Amino acid sequence: MADTVDELHSLRKAFFLGGFQQAVNEAAKRVAPAAQGEQKAVLHRAFLAQGRRALALDVAAADKDSPELRALAALAAADADAAARLFATTTATATPLLAVLVASALFNAARFDDALATLHAAVSQRDFDVIGLRVQTLVALNRLDLARKEVAAMKAWADDATQAQLIEAWINLLDPEKANDAFYTFDELVASNTATAKLLTSKAVAKIQSGDFLDAEAVLTEALNLNNNEPEALINLIVCAHATGKPAELVTRLTNQLRDAAPNHVYLQELSLKEQMFDRSAQRFALWLPSQMSKVQQDYLGWLWNACRICHGWSRPCRQM
Repeated sequence: MADTVDELHSLRKAFFLGGFQQAVNEAAKRVAPAAQGEQKAVLHRAFLAQGRRALALDVAAADKDSPELRALAALAAADADAAARLFATTTATATPLLAVLVASALFNAARFDDALATLHAAVSQRDFDVIGLRVQTLVALNRLDLARKEVAAMKAWADDATQAQLIEAWINLLDPEKANDAFYTFDELVASNTATAKLLTSKAVAKIQSGDFLDAEAVLTEALNLNNNEPEALINLIVCAHATGKPAELVTRLTNQLRDAAPNHVYLQELSLKEQMFDRSAQRFALWLPSQMSKVQQDYLGWLWNACRICHGWSRPCRQM
């Protein structure tokens, strides 16, 4: 008997590579009734990735019988509690897609242990979406050792699947000694597929890990030409700007552009926290120190304060998984 054709292979691959509009186009194709539920869910995941949140929220209202689409609505609404409650009623039959959608909502809420438990409850563990998010969650928990074990176990059965190459390359980005391996993987994926802002940003991060900031800037600019609101491309351009001594005005412009594109991004949350911490410390410092300093020393302190407020952003590359 011939193997069953996977009608959604191209759709999943496009989504995984960051080709969200390509995924939307792929989802317009007719598929067998058994595949239509997942097709619809991936379509609306692509809408969500494009920032078209209203479309993802509307889908649940149109199909309340689908746990996957209800989980998608919870993800779009950033409602981790609703996602967890939904999963609690469907654990025995949790599809990989349902587990990934619920775990994504939990991950975004920084509930990493809950996200891992959800992924482990999926009825199938040989699913690239499940493995990719589990690896990302382990990295967020600073358990790179376990993340590498996940990748090694995946390679035993995944052969040279595109998604498997991506997951391994993401892990290689965390090791400066393997940054070149990651770069060549992303370079080959760009050459053999439609280039996306996500792929190009990952390629640039590999260059940053190797200390090649000028080449990274060129690749990130190419990524922004494809999507000028790609958050990770903007963040890594900020990293490159700091590393290469670009004017503070450029850093400010990129940061403001990031605030418009992704106002709730974790980078901006960390930046705001550091600004508040620095300002509190500086104010306490300023209460007593100026009276003991010369005018030149006071001027230098003021310059240093302003410089730090501009340059204290993340110095590590931001990785998209």
